[in-house]
Amino acid sequence: MESRKKSILCVDTGVDDALALCYALSHEDLDLIGICASYGMATVPKTYSNTKHIVNSLGKGDQIPVYMGSEKPLQRDREYSGTFHGMDGLGNQNLPDISGDATPEESVDFIVDSIKRYGEDLQIITTGPMTDMAKVLLRFPDGPLPGFSMVSMAGAAITPGNCNLYSEANVMVDPEAAKICFESGVPITMVGLDVTRKTLLTEKELKVWQGYDSESAKILSKAVGFYLEAYRVHHPYLAGCALHDPLAVGVAMHPDLVTTIPMNITVVTSGEADGDTVENLDKVAEEPTTKVALSVDGKRFMKDFYAHMDAVLR
Repeated sequence: MESRKKSILCVDTGVDDALALCYALSHEDLDLIGICASYGMATVPKTYSNTKHIVNSLGKGDQIPVYMGSEKPLQRDREYSGTFHGMDGLGNQNLPDISGDATPEESVDFIVDSIKRYGEDLQIITTGPMTDMAKVLLRFPDGPLPGFSMVSMAGAAITPGNCNLYSEANVMVDPEAAKICFESGVPITMVGLDVTRKTLLTEKELKVWQGYDSESAKILSKAVGFYLEAYRVHHPYLAGCALHDPLAVGVAMHPDLVTTIPMNITVVTSGEADGDTVENLDKVAEEPTTKVALSVDGKRFMKDFYAHMDAVLR
């Protein structure tokens, strides 16, 4: 069944977030009402500016509002290495700062207002840290929560993490926030490393995009070139770079792209397995609220993704 819910995309742009943005903004099957950009792959002024640059380059700047999200995790510090995304989030292109008068956490107000307005007709797609959504949920301390749902690029169920043996990057950045979200009772589809590593962008696609003259193609090509090189060094077992965030957008539009199992999830917040997404044994007898994606129709997803990317980048 395909989804036509009102959708909010929460990003931390980020190379694969930039790809997810282009995919989402080009797709007729997604009713996107707003974008929220938090810290994550870079500081929030950079991720917000990156997001605005992508939206503007696609001619959507007057159509889709962009809101600035959180500056840091709920309890932890955030350090930036720049290994995969560059220190600016887009492969060290250092695009001009166009953050303007945007202020941190304005995204939280926008999401809360949208939840109250649309309820069960709203889905929130997260492709970065879950900090903003945790702050949103903390606005409803006494429940019941309005019936919105989430699709989150987060976690690793039965596959190793990409930060350490256990943890996936979006969760590891703010495990406390992820724990709040997964334990909240909100219906979440967890699109984690179990499926995202099975969808790849390769040098072949990059070379095609490098032949286009559009502003969006130039920005994306430079970012993806940096990203692919980092993957060659750090994840040589893959034949390209994983389409983590675009797959979450794909699943939000077409849930049947993935096969899921129902489970109540929690997040480890200390010790060796810090950041791990695991079954919540305290709720093992309760109705599951998370659908954990364990397999994906990668060929179908990538056919749709590349068709829309080619159209929008030309």
